[in-house]
Amino acid sequence: MNLSPDPSPQASQQSDRTKQLLESSEANLKKISARPLNESQQDTVKQIRSYMEQAKTAVDEGDVQRAYNLAVKANLLSAELAGH
Repeated sequence: MNLSPDPSPQASQQSDRTKQLLESSEANLKKISARPLNESQQDTVKQIRSYMEQAKTAVDEGDVQRAYNLAVKANLLSAELAGH
């Protein structure tokens, strides 16, 4: 638990990166939504959304590292599904 009033530069940078990853994941999901998905792909979309929600919750709780890790997972899955 970090008791300092200001986030460290590293935490702030990681928080910015988390936000970018979540935005990228959202953009990938928008691309994906234009095409029909099989059941497995639909499950992957649900998993991505779950990771994104958990990441946002972690940000709200001040858990920058967990938020970043979840955002990375969401981004990797969404990029794979979008064909990047």
